Amino acid sequence: MKNSNFATLLSTYFNNYLSIQKNSSNHTIRSYKLTFKLLVKYLIDSCNIDIKNISLDDLNRNNIINFLNQLNCSITTRNQRLAAIKSFCNYILYEDISNIKNIQQILLIPTKKGENRQIDFLTKEELTQLLNSINTNTRKGIRDYALISLMYDSAARASEIINIKVNDLDLDNNPSVTLYGKGKKYRTVPITENTKELLIKYIELEKLNNFAYLFSGNKNSKATSKMVSHIITKCTKTSNINKNIHPHSLRHTRAIHMLEAGIPLVYIRDILGHENITTTEIYAKVSLETKRKALEQVYDFDNKFIKENSVWNTNADLLSSLLELDE
Repeated sequence: MKNSNFATLLSTYFNNYLSIQKNSSNHTIRSYKLTFKLLVKYLIDSCNIDIKNISLDDLNRNNIINFLNQLNCSITTRNQRLAAIKSFCNYILYEDISNIKNIQQILLIPTKKGENRQIDFLTKEELTQLLNSINTNTRKGIRDYALISLMYDSAARASEIINIKVNDLDLDNNPSVTLYGKGKKYRTVPITENTKELLIKYIELEKLNNFAYLFSGNKNSKATSKMVSHIITKCTKTSNINKNIHPHSLRHTRAIHMLEAGIPLVYIRDILGHENITTTEIYAKVSLETKRKALEQVYDFDNKFIKENSVWNTNADLLSSLLELDE
């Protein structure tokens, strides 16, 4: 086996397979490239392998596990690094099966399980409080109001909201916005009449043409995800809402509110742009937990009222009904 195989395959993987054959997003390619920069550095520094001598033999289960274990990052990032390596390994299987044993062992490395992330979202009252706290007597205030309203209404990611151009909006009889999401995929999401009217006034105020970005930063430059995050953090502080609210929180909020309104999960999945409905099901669990906590606040079974009213203990039908709440 030639040492150059690793470098050659890695080059064609990024320049041909990911960018052309799979049409992966720039974000994915950058993330995967960073993984292999870190991996190569690990092989040089920790395994004492000269960069010119790195071969596919060095891409083995022990090296990969040790590499992952020394990463100073979150479990999510660690699993993303592993996913990038496995993607490359699957590519190798099609191009060079001489190292199949090592590759198969790497593909069997499990992802690391972590604690379930808490989903931050706003109640309907908190969302109203957030929007009402924005000073719409200024141009920036109007922009912030329009930005947050559209992010909530469309359940858009920050990376999607900053790429919206005026001609991505349909503000006629069936108002909607076209969002360009992960993996260069797009979806068209309906928006409410209120958001439609708000956007019409905002576009007129800013005198935006059809090809202009809907939201911009200083000196009419394209908005950034960092700017969106700053706006939401600023508005949250102004509203005195004591929650850790970030751009994705508005997406979570919209999903929870749609679920509470009785919209089927399959439609929520399409609006959010999830490939698999199991990803969307997490919102059903959050909604159920929220309802459970609300019930616990209403019915405190250890309080004095329960102890003083024997009907709760003597009425068999009522007791049965209460027990069925847990089913």
